[in-house]
Amino acid sequence: MLASSSEFDLLLTIGITIFAALGFSVLFSKLKLPVVIGQLLAGMIVGPFGLGLVQDINSLNLLASLGIILLLFTVGLELDPAEILRVGGGSLLLALVEFSVTFLSVFTVGILVGLGYLGSVFAGVIVSTTSTAIMGKLLIESKSLRASESHLVLTASVIEDFATVFILLLLPGLVVANSKVPITDVELFVVKGLILVGVILAFGWKAAPILIQRVGGKREENQETAFLLALSFGFAFAILSSYLGFSPAVGAFLMGLMIRGNQARFISDKIGPIKDLFVVLFFVSMGTLINIGALVSVTFPIVAIVSMAILGKFVGAWAGAKLSRVGSNSSRVGVSMLPRGEFSFIVAREGTGLSLASQVLYPLAGLATLVSSLAASVGLRLLRPRSTAQPAELLSHPIETPLEPQGLIPTQEEGPLF
Repeated sequence: MLASSSEFDLLLTIGITIFAALGFSVLFSKLKLPVVIGQLLAGMIVGPFGLGLVQDINSLNLLASLGIILLLFTVGLELDPAEILRVGGGSLLLALVEFSVTFLSVFTVGILVGLGYLGSVFAGVIVSTTSTAIMGKLLIESKSLRASESHLVLTASVIEDFATVFILLLLPGLVVANSKVPITDVELFVVKGLILVGVILAFGWKAAPILIQRVGGKREENQETAFLLALSFGFAFAILSSYLGFSPAVGAFLMGLMIRGNQARFISDKIGPIKDLFVVLFFVSMGTLINIGALVSVTFPIVAIVSMAILGKFVGAWAGAKLSRVGSNSSRVGVSMLPRGEFSFIVAREGTGLSLASQVLYPLAGLATLVSSLAASVGLRLLRPRSTAQPAELLSHPIETPLEPQGLIPTQEEGPLF
């Protein structure tokens, strides 16, 4: 029996997307550039604003939404707040200084070019978070930082990821508060946020690990069931988060954060290949939403914001490195933290969903990712020290793909999985 038209259109959309992503990923890998850039360009070329080979954007966006949930769930699995606290104050200081400088400088420019208060807030958040995955990949390829420096910047970027997810939790409430609704609606939104965090903490801190432990047992087939149980927890709280009016990725991240140790590593390894596919679709779908032709009407605001984002991130990271006593290597630290990536598009997607400056946010995220990644790639090669060993932390915690932020903070070995 012949497939229906909708089934054929969906398969054709996925097929073209994957082939385009493959071609551009191979090309950019050969050029030793982040493949994320290639996937964005692939979406721009095959999308409705390019060659028009992909028209079913709704289906692609649905798959991309799954990619966001899986990505943030995995990021939560790979983060351990206790380990971050034990790293020391250097990375925390670096993250605080460079994130604040970038956000405040871009927010100011956004106001000056007419984005308004909320648009400027979203623009600032979009370009303030360093992509841990892209930066890690560039550090491996360029061998530009010594072990202590790479540990400093990688941990700082992980702290940024952690902070950005909680900013995502606050942004819808900021929109509600700014829309001049009754104060009771604002209070209700705050209560919903507290309920979401409270329920996830109450369930995830003790109940979820115990349930996964009991279901997993010691038999191999039961461990597969435990993986599915943990994944179902992630989606359950993503649904709860969406129902309460927040990004579903926030609920998935918080649930992943509650699963720790060997359980988290096992689940992360299992979910990795599935997540990678959907994340590729996510980046290509983001590319399809970037209308290059429409950039003409907003060229100055976007160019001004991206320029300030590059300058502000470099200055902030340089200053944070100086305060962290990296010394003469502060310039390399500043350049290494330039790349933007996955979180830029997640925040842009959230802002567009809230009907905020949709004609600016996606192009801003795309251009910021393209320019910052290229600038970091070239800059790290130019500033490479004459003799330096490949960063020890990166070798002990390899990054499998530039889309996948791995566990970058060393943890002690633990006992059996379940």
